[in-house]
Amino acid sequence: MRRLILATIFLVGFAPTTVPAQDWRGHAALGLAGGYQTNLYLDPVLGTWTPDAKSALLAFTPQLGVSRIGRRTRLDITVRSHLHPRRTERPKLLQGTLRLRRQLSPNWTLGGTAGGTRYRYPALADGIRTARDSWWALPSLRWTPTSRTMLTLRTGLTQRFEHLPSATDRQTSGLATLRATHWLTDRFQGGVRLHYTSGRTSAAETQFGGAGGSANLTYWPTSSVSVRGTVGAEQLRYETVDSSTVRDRLGQAALKAEWTPRSSVTVFGRAGAARATFASDASPDVHLSIGVRLSTQGVPGGSPETSSPQRVCQNTEDGLRIRVPYDGEGTLHVTGDFNNWSLPGVPLHSTENGWETTLDLPASRYAYRLRVVDGDEARWLDLPSYARTVESAFGDTNGVCTVQ
Repeated sequence: MRRLILATIFLVGFAPTTVPAQDWRGHAALGLAGGYQTNLYLDPVLGTWTPDAKSALLAFTPQLGVSRIGRRTRLDITVRSHLHPRRTERPKLLQGTLRLRRQLSPNWTLGGTAGGTRYRYPALADGIRTARDSWWALPSLRWTPTSRTMLTLRTGLTQRFEHLPSATDRQTSGLATLRATHWLTDRFQGGVRLHYTSGRTSAAETQFGGAGGSANLTYWPTSSVSVRGTVGAEQLRYETVDSSTVRDRLGQAALKAEWTPRSSVTVFGRAGAARATFASDASPDVHLSIGVRLSTQGVPGGSPETSSPQRVCQNTEDGLRIRVPYDGEGTLHVTGDFNNWSLPGVPLHSTENGWETTLDLPASRYAYRLRVVDGDEARWLDLPSYARTVESAFGDTNGVCTVQ
């Protein structure tokens, strides 16, 4: 974990100075959540099996990171922690993640995720502590056969070290996941995820693993409100010392709602339940919480993004002017919050300075994407490298315009 954090500092502090400042984004967030839960396995951050956590929760989740956004590549480096004030019996978490993505073509994207996590558990006695370190490396391949459908395959290795008072148990496993998402309409998105894992422990030389799947449906009643429902099931298997195999089943259901009144403020609520077959008389576990997440982003060094002579969005007397370079076939369109993401969007017209259009919009912040329509064919277009961007709910990158 220390090596991962040092690598993060190195990448941020010693990146080549020839990289344009506007390609780098710094971001920070602070989450505050409170509620009640009976098992940390349902915690959206911790996710570790602790069935005796029957108590109210109050958790802070600070997060820092930087991103480098190019025309076809994106690099994200993030460090976050998870703290429970005045709850010394709860584990503390520190996590670092590196994500890299490169678009090979309009339909194919190659990427990968690597990271590490440290759980530090409460002291068993004076001077005796336990911890769990883990790391993972998961290359990924994304295929977008249509503008509404996306398939993502991830496969790789994970390793966990359980630091016990008398020994350290190393658990190594392979992981594969397949995720499919599809926009049913402009406001409904459905998704399915399948996963399989298999590994071995070093302490007892026993095998473990599991397989499962989940399905979710997300609804956006407005551009600032989303509601997501998820159901899932998985089967866990592990060998005992006498070489017999035990199989347990676990089912989950969850509902999450988010409201983003401003770009820097998100209010959320979660409700989840799970039932496992570890014990026949075990009662279902629950998780209920509400919270708020504050976030901000900017350009390292304090250079304003609008200092670039090239801008996608420009406030004029006639409204918001959107101008982008494009020299391919078809007609360029723009869609986003301003038209409820209706397709194909508002057409742009070709000028000697590029493709542009002017929108008469009230003062606010708008997310958008560009789309090329050529007869019966349509595809999303990459944003210029100097465009202001945010991560979309679909996992892609949206542009951002501010009308003043």
